[in-house]
Amino acid sequence: MKKLIAMSAILGLMMTGLAPATASPTTTDEDSMFIIHDLTQGPEKTAANVRRYVEEHEDWLFLAEFGLMGGAVTAMKICYLPIGQDIGAAGMQVTAMMPCGHLAFYEEDGQSRLSRLSLEFMTTLHPDPNLERAVLKGEPALTDMLEEVLD
Repeated sequence: MKKLIAMSAILGLMMTGLAPATASPTTTDEDSMFIIHDLTQGPEKTAANVRRYVEEHEDWLFLAEFGLMGGAVTAMKICYLPIGQDIGAAGMQVTAMMPCGHLAFYEEDGQSRLSRLSLEFMTTLHPDPNLERAVLKGEPALTDMLEEVLD
């Protein structure tokens, strides 16, 4: 159980995604798998906007939202349903990478931030044409959703 909690905390810290910030990342970590946005609203408000968007669009599925690190981080798990078949086609073991949307909302140095794990993490962990297809479908969907939520 402790390993599961620790892994969730790590994933929560890796997450990034969608929220009232800027549509383009203001910061990209040296490791390109993490996309970080400075937010114009607080983490709670931004997380609520993302959750509302996902719940209102049938191509998206809201899975979970929970606090990490004593409430310093709000982690969110969402899924862009149209890429599920591509992920499954890469092998049943690969479905462990779902949900495809790993987001974290937090404050750092007085700045509200959102961090999203790039879907390219899937092809880095398991090179497969099915996952490449999922990335090609999913990244634009995440970007579009982010742009709408941020406007």
